[in-house]
Amino acid sequence: MPERVRFGILGCGSAALPVCAALAESSVARIAQVYDRDLVLASDLAGRYGADCAESLEALLDHPGVDAVYVAVPHASLAPLARLALLAGKAALVEKPMALTLADADALIALAASRGLALGVFYELRHHAAFVQARSLVQAGAIGDITAVRIQTLIDKPFAYWRAGYTGRSPNPWRGRRAEAGGGVVLMNTSHLLDLLWHITGLSVIRVTGETGTLAAPAEVEVEDTAAATLRFENGAIGSLIAGAHLAGAQQGDECFDLYGPEGQLRLPDPYGADPLRLFLRRPWHDLPAGEWLTLPSPLVNVFAAAVDDFARAVQAGLPAPTSGHDARRTLATILALYESAAECRAIPLPETAHASHQP
Repeated sequence: MPERVRFGILGCGSAALPVCAALAESSVARIAQVYDRDLVLASDLAGRYGADCAESLEALLDHPGVDAVYVAVPHASLAPLARLALLAGKAALVEKPMALTLADADALIALAASRGLALGVFYELRHHAAFVQARSLVQAGAIGDITAVRIQTLIDKPFAYWRAGYTGRSPNPWRGRRAEAGGGVVLMNTSHLLDLLWHITGLSVIRVTGETGTLAAPAEVEVEDTAAATLRFENGAIGSLIAGAHLAGAQQGDECFDLYGPEGQLRLPDPYGADPLRLFLRRPWHDLPAGEWLTLPSPLVNVFAAAVDDFARAVQAGLPAPTSGHDARRTLATILALYESAAECRAIPLPETAHASHQP
């Protein structure tokens, strides 16, 4: 393995921009080649970072100068391309949700294990300093065992999002098509918070009761823009989830979640905003006083750079990815159960393999 892990980029749309910027600044990884069916996008990205444009998908995957592949394509193509990367002997860092079915997720996990290759999912918000801090507090018992959770993803997306994403860099209506996207606001946005919830608490969801609707998006959109659910966790805790893609007045700060325990409460900030972590304690905790809301400032972290370097170090060491295919599967199982519950009007228990209990 060379001193720096050499990445091939599959998909040169807007998702790849911050990841490639992070790779360009990394001391443990670099961009070797890029590929996109849209040659204009590929040439633009290659030009920004002095990388080579692969002539084809096969050329990139067969290139001996590529050690790992970052996959950033429409959801339905994530698992097939990740599979090809693993079969080519490359480690794979895949955008969320990694797969649209549990069977496809399981197949990728098994393939990576059989070949001794790292399979990672790009849930970069785990590296946000406020969430790192929250994880330490929860794992240390500052608020006691979690008893309740409140998750909210309140957004007011422009309708153009469904046709070209936020940036308009790669116009394509795949986000609104069920077969290509797999889901709407829950899969695209709330999935980050569900992953963070697991990462911070170690608690898996064992049952979901949910409702979904497409209530405000343009007529051509097939996936949900509104959802709500009740979650039951393995320790008996109960959670509520509400998500909306087109909610009037939604603003930065409205994608967040709260954790409640017998000894206190944590208010986790919007990961895309500048608000700090907040904590209320019923009893003093080390040097933190009780009976008042505390603001816990944290340093600004480039989460894309941290996620890229974390994965690259695992590849260098021949270790499993720190944010793994198993993590992606767990979040996907919860979301698919929510969708199934909404479709069948009943509570959906999660398979045991989706919520095996262990500390993250």
